Amino acid sequence: MTDAIQLMLTGMGTVFFMLIMVVVLGNVIIRITNTFAVVSNQPGKTSTSRGIEPAKLAAIVSAVDVVTRGKGKVSSVEKIDE
Repeated sequence: MTDAIQLMLTGMGTVFFMLIMVVVLGNVIIRITNTFAVVSNQPGKTSTSRGIEPAKLAAIVSAVDVVTRGKGKVSSVEKIDE
């Protein structure tokens, strides 16, 4: 009986250790990728030239800000014709 418990604890410990390693290595890869990622700041078109009213654009930007708690960014807004 003790052999079975020891084998179970060894297996569970190994799985737990591997899951921790996956999380740690994933975070390391994300941080390394983010340090070398190039962020391009392309000048965007103004909202009036694209046909979007400034009040609607402001509402969209503020809604994204509220939903993402300040972490989101509106990079472009396009109207989809159906």
